[in-house]
Amino acid sequence: MSWSRSSSIDPADMEAMYSEEDGMSCMDSIFTEPSDDDLAQIDEVKGVMDLLPPCEADFIDLYYFRKLKQTDIALIFGVSQPTICYRLARAASRVQFLLRRPSVDWDTMINDLTGFLRDPLDVQILLLMWETTCQSEVAKRLGVTQGLVRHRFLRSVDKMRTQESLSRYVELFDYITDHLNILREVQRPTWGDSVCYCIR
Repeated sequence: MSWSRSSSIDPADMEAMYSEEDGMSCMDSIFTEPSDDDLAQIDEVKGVMDLLPPCEADFIDLYYFRKLKQTDIALIFGVSQPTICYRLARAASRVQFLLRRPSVDWDTMINDLTGFLRDPLDVQILLLMWETTCQSEVAKRLGVTQGLVRHRFLRSVDKMRTQESLSRYVELFDYITDHLNILREVQRPTWGDSVCYCIR
């Protein structure tokens, strides 16, 4: 016997076939309202969506919040379902990184780093590593080599380890070191008439 949408049974009708103790009413509904903790977590995720590449933010919104299937999202964007799956996984990793990244006040960090490090280039490198997590992107923006960025970054963090008052920045930059390139957006080449999208 094959099942089709037209022959499916409404859950309310199915429940009516059973007595109260055997019915589905004793089970928690999967359609319950989200708890306060769930709502707070949703707000946190929405708070970092602007830091994702735009298409990944769209994928997260459509898949997790609007409950579209990956195949439907793939049709909307004209890409394959495996591409959607990959980008959703990448976006989830970025969201986790952003939510777990130690929080600091941007202006306070600038003042603290400027007061501690003598060379403005070192301060710029640290700030850009916080923003991008990508040594090659920092090197490109500053017009220097990636090797110089890596050397100055590690040297500055090691120097901060000697100052207890800067321990929160050491924690922050160690976290970034453990997640290098997590915020990096790689441009994939286009082939034929295909369109390369999601470039940040």
